[in-house]
Amino acid sequence: MPKLTINGQEFEVAAGQTVLQAALDNSIFIPHFCFHPHLPISGCCRMCLVEIEGMPKQQIACATTVTEGMKVQTDTPAVIQSRQTVMEFTLKNHPIDCPICDKAGECILQDFYMRFDGLPSRLSPEDGKVRKGKALILGPTLVLDQERCILCDRCVRFMREVAQDECITFAQRHDRAVITTFPGQEINNPYSLCITDICPVGAWTSRDFRFKKRVWFLKRAPSICPSCARGCNITLDHADGVVYRIMPRRNDAINLSWVCDPGRLAYHALEDRRLTQPLIKKGGALVPATWEEALVAAAKVLKPAGGKMRGILSASATCEEGEMFLRFCQKALSAPAPALLTGQPGSEDAILIRADQNANRKGLEDLGIRGNLEEAVAQAEGLLVQEAIPLHDADLKGKAAVVLSPAHSRAVDQALVALPCAAYSEISGTFVNFQGIKQNFQPALPPKGQARPASVILSQLARQMGKKLD
Repeated sequence: MPKLTINGQEFEVAAGQTVLQAALDNSIFIPHFCFHPHLPISGCCRMCLVEIEGMPKQQIACATTVTEGMKVQTDTPAVIQSRQTVMEFTLKNHPIDCPICDKAGECILQDFYMRFDGLPSRLSPEDGKVRKGKALILGPTLVLDQERCILCDRCVRFMREVAQDECITFAQRHDRAVITTFPGQEINNPYSLCITDICPVGAWTSRDFRFKKRVWFLKRAPSICPSCARGCNITLDHADGVVYRIMPRRNDAINLSWVCDPGRLAYHALEDRRLTQPLIKKGGALVPATWEEALVAAAKVLKPAGGKMRGILSASATCEEGEMFLRFCQKALSAPAPALLTGQPGSEDAILIRADQNANRKGLEDLGIRGNLEEAVAQAEGLLVQEAIPLHDADLKGKAAVVLSPAHSRAVDQALVALPCAAYSEISGTFVNFQGIKQNFQPALPPKGQARPASVILSQLARQMGKKLD
């Protein structure tokens, strides 16, 4: 392992590392636009220039491999002057869109201007800026503002190397150069929105999030994506009890820095069609009820079945919910192990998306919850169903049923009693992904309306039936 000295500090670094990677790994920040830890090196922004002993000119840290005994300086007067020059060149034709730009508040260009430049523009009003395309819709999920683009090449590399969909490229030359799609193409793949994350400015923006909320009003809570068995690490960006977007959270063992578009847009299920109060079926229609009324009615539905009641649990429920549901079936219903509600397999790719569209099938199967859904419904006189987001259709075949669900669903419509339970964003829990990796998460928001955590509902329901769950 070679030894490297940066600003007088000596470090031992991994063989083959670049100067920039070694510096960042040792908490020495070198500014950069085009470098990204999970993309091939481009070296086109020139922002990471440093001085290296023995080399006559400044070198870009992102593309310079560390050698034994290398000595690097990152903050000499010459390097500082180079950064200011690169910033001036980058900003020469950049529009003053900050007040209306979705990236304002998390824009690297803004941050670097304040930290490394801060000088007024030398461009006179007579000179004028180069004008390029504004608000170009280049696919079902994306809007491109070519004037804001600093040509860092991140989006082109991502589409070519990660999404494996070479649909965008550079066109024109000099200060007329732009990013655009190939003729007759659009950006339409399951990872398109990742380029809004890696874009260091506001050139690429999401049609879904565009102009919905200023980012400085958002609070960020770490969580786990429930949309498939991958278990991507995400953040829930929320304000005033509403989730406005899902963003990827770096985890090199699971999802690197990415999350697919279906998982990213699944936050809508946390807000849409939520079940927020208990419902009891009267005269063929579900009507609102108090929690006390609903628990009494649910106990009456479940109690007479006496061993002929079966439980059905969503394969996206947490391990903790699975343990509680299993105990409820054993102690309160005297029923066999629950069946899993899994939905139909979806499409799968070699990047992130798994065909199993459940967050915790492996974790629940490890608990012994693996019964066949069709058999459970056919053999039961009545059903206890617990759903989770993502929702999968469950046909109850006209059986008397109590349904715990975070949202209105087919099962809720068929239930005699529907009890609103909290979604994954509102509880703590554990998911086990298809690789067997356990991941914990904490609540980001309080439950919607009168919803309660499913484990709390099951405990209260068991007490109503004269049973006690530990």
